[in-house]
Amino acid sequence: MKATIKETLKNLPDSPGVYIMRDQDNEVIYVGKAKVLKNRVRSYFRKMKDRDVKTATLVSNVQSLEYIVTHTEEEALILENTLIKKYRPKYNILLKDDKTYPHIRISVQEDYPRIEIVRKIQKDGARYFGTYVNVGAVRESMELIRRLFPIRTCKRSISPDKKQRPCLYYHIGLCSAPCSGNISKQDYNRMVQNACAFLDGRQDEVIKKLEDEMKGYAEELKFEKAAAIRDRLKSVSELLKKQVVYSTKAEERDVIGLFFDDWNCAASVLSIRSGRLVGKRSFVLEGMGASTRGAVMDSFVLQYYDANPEIPREIALQYEPESTDVLAEILSKKRGGKVSILVPQRGVKAELVDMAEQNAREELELFRNAVLIRNAQSQEVLTKLKSVLRLDKIPEVIEAYDISNTGDTEIVASMVVFRNARAERSLYRRFKMKVITGQNDYGSMQETLMRRFMRYLDGSEDDAFGTLPDLLLVDGGAAHVSAAREVLADLGIEVPVWGMAKDDRHRSHRLVNGQTGIDLGQDHEILRFIASVQNEAHRYALEYNRNLRRKRHRQSVLDQIPGIGEARKKALLRAFGSVKKIREASLEEISAVKGIGPGLAVIIKERLQK
Repeated sequence: MKATIKETLKNLPDSPGVYIMRDQDNEVIYVGKAKVLKNRVRSYFRKMKDRDVKTATLVSNVQSLEYIVTHTEEEALILENTLIKKYRPKYNILLKDDKTYPHIRISVQEDYPRIEIVRKIQKDGARYFGTYVNVGAVRESMELIRRLFPIRTCKRSISPDKKQRPCLYYHIGLCSAPCSGNISKQDYNRMVQNACAFLDGRQDEVIKKLEDEMKGYAEELKFEKAAAIRDRLKSVSELLKKQVVYSTKAEERDVIGLFFDDWNCAASVLSIRSGRLVGKRSFVLEGMGASTRGAVMDSFVLQYYDANPEIPREIALQYEPESTDVLAEILSKKRGGKVSILVPQRGVKAELVDMAEQNAREELELFRNAVLIRNAQSQEVLTKLKSVLRLDKIPEVIEAYDISNTGDTEIVASMVVFRNARAERSLYRRFKMKVITGQNDYGSMQETLMRRFMRYLDGSEDDAFGTLPDLLLVDGGAAHVSAAREVLADLGIEVPVWGMAKDDRHRSHRLVNGQTGIDLGQDHEILRFIASVQNEAHRYALEYNRNLRRKRHRQSVLDQIPGIGEARKKALLRAFGSVKKIREASLEEISAVKGIGPGLAVIIKERLQK
């Protein structure tokens, strides 16, 4: 154990807080929270025979340790979640796909609300419903809602004084055309309220409102409107017959179950609204299989509801979290009403927890099967590549390089790594040329490889440079291969080198090594794999080139003036429009800009005149 870590462990306080573990590259690899920092953090570094593999691996990679003291356990839990989202540590639970899920949005803040599918939730006054597992499910829900409650989807500006021609959706029954004046604002907003209640799971309430509306129209002898409501009621009733009822009470509850194997864990969330099961979401938490049940439940619940805008009154869990009361308090504040957290042992709620666990088991099984299939496919394509290229061994680790430049500027290179035929993004590296100053792809490739493999020979502790690849691919033809081989020969390194040649359409079609070329059109699996490697190397190099170019374009002569930061630069450009006009302005005009003043105005004027 490093002396600095020992010293930190000695000084740990008896307070709640958050601890942060970093590796040799100073990257955050784990963030945890503790009710008592001294007890929790020290437990990681005690010699324990029964310590799980994940914890042992984590501790072996810790090179530095720091902590943040908080006043309460609640503050620690919130801070832990914030830091996990910020650093995305490799040993923490990460719900990576939350932001990609679609939601239904109804713009209730508008006079004539509209309905749409969105993937980003904003604090704009609108109502958001979901989340939905895939866009197909959300589209089906949208179509159902629009048939039951024909709400507009267009962005037309609607005014009672200016009637517009109804669109096609009105004629096929998917919009009530408030733009044309066919429905009053009052009736339209009543329909929107019913749609929101329906999406909330309050279908019984919707049925009661629709029945009252139908009776009202019938009493007013508005039989066409009454018939339309009748048909809507029939559709809602038919839909509800298909849903299983778990309670006759108007309950709203989420049920969360977990299923563990030796390494991974899956979580499943069942949503119960008005006593009916209305949705399910499942996640695989890689590397969490050996963690304690309470710690996984703590982290999962907080992250899930941090990304999910809909928090029910009650959450039933399979395992007791480490911080039940604190979690309930955090979620209650977020919901704006009391949230109860319970671990049911018997009855209907316990049966629902069992169902959630079964769904989590199924999710983990699907994940394992997908991994097995993917690994088998990867092994097959690598075995074929070994045979085609006549390599001594299967190329489990492949490095690929590409050069990108903007004429004689922003000359950069990318290094991407594929391990077992899968992109290993943590090992990607990029290079900005230091020696090559002009447009010279061969020279740039040689400088890149020289710097990369010199790091290897110097015994670099960087995982990306510490070992040799089984196969080296360069973007280009025989000349690029020759340039790469010269570098390897000078350094005394033996690694097979092949070039990824392109046709006129910039698609990978051949592998070349200077003596022979292999047409990839005969094997589509190898073609697809090599094309993906080539595209990834090109994308990573181009992305770096664009970032540098964007940074250069943002730079200004104002950046070179002492005392001018980003805020003052923006204020000057906002006031005058360009550097040229600042140069032409008087000292009084420059000093009048907020944050400048007479003294700095003199410096600016002198520098710009030079």
